[in-house]
Amino acid sequence: MDLRVLTDEILLQLLKANNELAFKEIYTRYWQRLFETAYHRLASRETAKELVQTVFLRIWEKRHSNHITHLQSYLQTAIKNSVINYVAATLVHKRYLQHIINTGSTTYQGAESTLTIHELSQAIDKAVAALPAKTRQVFRLSRFDHLSIREIATILNISEKAVEYHITQSLKTLRSYLKDYLDIAL
Repeated sequence: MDLRVLTDEILLQLLKANNELAFKEIYTRYWQRLFETAYHRLASRETAKELVQTVFLRIWEKRHSNHITHLQSYLQTAIKNSVINYVAATLVHKRYLQHIINTGSTTYQGAESTLTIHELSQAIDKAVAALPAKTRQVFRLSRFDHLSIREIATILNISEKAVEYHITQSLKTLRSYLKDYLDIAL
């Protein structure tokens, strides 16, 4: 069967039924447009490719829970949001580095007392990895994918109260795990 002639709606139904060929057709049909959108805004081929790959990875991972009605619009919105999140994260990273540069040389003496972004990033990754599976999943959707409590509850098929509980637990664990880093930063 030639999937190129099928509508997006039929491809989405096949995708929900775990049809890898339907996923490949969706990818083939839309990857170039998404790449161009991301590249136009970022002017970085590698970053644009990574963001497009992430969008398609999420489509595959959430194929059973996604309720997409207009695929092209959904994908364009997803890539635009990914670009916005990437730019925002980059700005935060730059501000933090500037803050470390501005305050680090006058507040702290010596290289060993300066908290680096790399160390903090590794500590956060370890702390997140130490969370229970469901709590980690909720935390990632909330903090990394920037989904609302309602969206997370829908995706994971749990109550909004359960989502709030998992977020609270993850933040308590992270605060505890990162206590030493927070003390140094303050």
